[in-house]
Amino acid sequence: QKWMSKFKPAHSLSQPEFAGSILSIDDRQPPFEYAKGKRVWFYNGIDLGSEAFTVWVYGTSKEGIIDDFYRQLVRNYVGWGLNLPAELEGEMSLNSKFLNTFLREGSLFQHVRIEANNARGKRIEAYYGQLRYGLEKSRVGWIARPFAEREANQAGPRQVPLVPYEDIIAGCLQDIQTWNNMEHSKIKGKSRWEVFLERQHPDLKPIQWRAFLPHLGYKTETRCNLGTIKFNNQQYLLGQDGKLAFSDRLISLMEQVEGREVDVYWLDGNDGQVLKALVYLRGTDRYICDAILKPSYTRARIEQTPQDEAARTDMSKYVMSVQGFINSRKSEIERVTVIDNRPRTLNNRFKIDMPVRASRSMPSYEDADAEVEVLDEPQEDMMYSNGFNTSLKDRF
Repeated sequence: QKWMSKFKPAHSLSQPEFAGSILSIDDRQPPFEYAKGKRVWFYNGIDLGSEAFTVWVYGTSKEGIIDDFYRQLVRNYVGWGLNLPAELEGEMSLNSKFLNTFLREGSLFQHVRIEANNARGKRIEAYYGQLRYGLEKSRVGWIARPFAEREANQAGPRQVPLVPYEDIIAGCLQDIQTWNNMEHSKIKGKSRWEVFLERQHPDLKPIQWRAFLPHLGYKTETRCNLGTIKFNNQQYLLGQDGKLAFSDRLISLMEQVEGREVDVYWLDGNDGQVLKALVYLRGTDRYICDAILKPSYTRARIEQTPQDEAARTDMSKYVMSVQGFINSRKSEIERVTVIDNRPRTLNNRFKIDMPVRASRSMPSYEDADAEVEVLDEPQEDMMYSNGFNTSLKDRF
């Protein structure tokens, strides 16, 4: 880094005019210790157009912090009702595992620039310096760099006290809050946060959930029954683009997942509720549909609001569509005759002694092989004696 600063010319780049144009991200350790030789890890993202910090996560180590960072990035922007930034710039070490998934250009971000060993390539580094010496320096326990260029920033002779972990986190979050509420460096009379909300670029694209959730979302294995999927102790229905599916569209989805096992990838918001849930066939990368929280409404008609009426209408349409699917499957089943040849008993160990019959000439039902008595042929005279062989006139 020292060699590049002395011998490698730098590009001259102007600051973006719009918020959301580019997000610069990097990790850092605030200059405070909660134990001897131990400092907190932060991973932050700053919007270069507005100069506002929009993402921040922290922990005692780097382990898993990058996964939490991207989850929190999506949570924050969805919570604010904004699209994700168009471009991302960051360092290679923690982001390398995502280069072939959602960090490919055109996937989660329209443009991505990830560089290794290039502090100049991340504009956030300059803002970290302002945060360190402009806000953090005044807090108790601040640790100076041992070889700072400015004498005012060099370490003094006094002993630096340790700061409890919770106090370090609270102080860092307070500094981010103060930073975002400070005046923008170029747009006077506006705070950085106001610029961020008011000057979003008009060409930002919606979040590409399918590029993100299968890699960093939480996974639940479940199944679909009667168009209903259960996970997180709640019921979800089938839909697309955040809306329930009805009629032929719902029937088409049920033909793919009804009665089958599925994988649901989902992400919760800052309020703990599910932001988005995608349904895939179990063990495959085949996306089927969205999982939409089942609408509910109050039972009492007098208390129902327009939202309750809309929920009741949607559920009625959904139920009718599911019934249509069931009826269509029922009509396809051909009539069959089932012949049950299974024996009714397991064995013949139990017997009942039958009473002695009056006539042994008739075999009992138990004696299946008993010989049947054959009667002699009647004599011809006997056949005619009953009159059946006489004429009608004579019988009359």
